[in-house]
Amino acid sequence: FCYISPMKNLLLVAVSALALASCQKDPTLADRLEGTWLVNDITAAGTVNIPTIGVTPIVASDKTIAATSLFTMVQEPNSVNYAIDAELEVVAGALTIPFPWQQSGNGTWLAKSGNGVAPDSVIITATDGTITRYEVLSILESAIRLRTTTDITTPAEGTLTLEFSFAKQL
Repeated sequence: FCYISPMKNLLLVAVSALALASCQKDPTLADRLEGTWLVNDITAAGTVNIPTIGVTPIVASDKTIAATSLFTMVQEPNSVNYAIDAELEVVAGALTIPFPWQQSGNGTWLAKSGNGVAPDSVIITATDGTITRYEVLSILESAIRLRTTTDITTPAEGTLTLEFSFAKQL
């Protein structure tokens, strides 16, 4: 018969808990990105050639974003579904133009770590084969900010840098 004092028993439990905690791996970039994210901020800036105005810088920000504007990223199986329904306020030269913007789709995604040398990124491949790369500007447990560039071809031509902020949904 072996008697273990309550103090030794408590010490054994504490050491076991520490050993288990030290075995847990840090979450990967993909682990941190997985989930459903509400789009809560959109900005855009760039220079475009507008047929009636010419080459002009533009800046856009969201005026409204629908509560249904969500990105859902799942690792197993690898999938992304997204829908954005927003109205942007576009400032081009002396003009301020309301611009409704809807975008939706699905496909697959890949989280690519920059390993401290380059920015982390998320690469989304839509079912139509379109690939969009997003630079991870910031990532917290409950919020992320991503940036991408996109070419505009109709009716104006140019390139815009878009930034999106997201809040994690429970």
